[in-house]
Amino acid sequence: MHCIGVDVSKQELVTYDGKKERIFPNARGLDEFTRFIKGSTDPMIVFEPTSTYSRRLEALCRRRQIACCQLNPRVVPHLRLVGKGRSKTDSSDAELLYRYGIERGQGEATQLENDALADESIQARLSCYRVVQKSRVAYQNVLEALSQDPATSSVLLDEVSEEIRELKRKEKQQIDAAQKLIEVEPVTKHRLELLLTIPGIGPITAITLLALFRKYGNANRSQIVALAGFDPIQIQSGTSVHGKSRISKRGNREVRRRLYEATLSAARYNPAVRSLYRRLKEAGKPEKVARTAAARKLLVIAHAIYKSGEAFSDQNQKEA
Repeated sequence: MHCIGVDVSKQELVTYDGKKERIFPNARGLDEFTRFIKGSTDPMIVFEPTSTYSRRLEALCRRRQIACCQLNPRVVPHLRLVGKGRSKTDSSDAELLYRYGIERGQGEATQLENDALADESIQARLSCYRVVQKSRVAYQNVLEALSQDPATSSVLLDEVSEEIRELKRKEKQQIDAAQKLIEVEPVTKHRLELLLTIPGIGPITAITLLALFRKYGNANRSQIVALAGFDPIQIQSGTSVHGKSRISKRGNREVRRRLYEATLSAARYNPAVRSLYRRLKEAGKPEKVARTAAARKLLVIAHAIYKSGEAFSDQNQKEA
């Protein structure tokens, strides 16, 4: 197996294969890097996922079924501390990734599933939707302020109102585009329909959850909770340090936000979520604690339905 450590940046891929450092442009298609890979026998690529900058490399691994090891970005700084060097450069990071691949990568490497939605990601559409939504909310706040000022002309109010209507149209456009991507695969479309059967979960939350579940298809319940940042953290040391337990918040922030908002409806109409929410409130827990627990419960229910392929029912909730 030919191990290649790749440090990904916005413009370059810095690689190290145990013999030589090479630099390739991080351009659409990764043509130069692809030609280099073609000359390798049984390549294995070790890299850190860096959001949008590593998407092209991930897509290449999918298309060519190249084994890859996606290393948590928190690992490399620790490798640097225990190594000989302390400096951080793209070259040193590529070499650290290579050495990790030689020592442990073969047992951790996997082939990314060929995802028909990878080239035009659902996540990308959701990101565009969030940008438009923030702009729309900002304009609505401005309109509210201007409407209270008698000096504001009706022409300006009409212009801001028209801008809000246009942003709402763009929001719908992004969500419709995401749904069209989902409809490409009948199985994925069916799973989205299953998520929409859950009381409290609307189209945007369902699409957000679907993207998470698709990305981590092999994750179990505890892992998906951690990936959303709902896993608990305890702070305790000896007899003197006893901090309050809290959620880690190390996972997907957008998933947490969507689920937290969904609890407003789920706490009223979803029996299992309502029962948990009311029990915590009756026990004197703060509103934020009760809603966070309800959001975690909603995530677990949604994941159980996604994995089972069965529509929502009270039985699903009992098992979750």
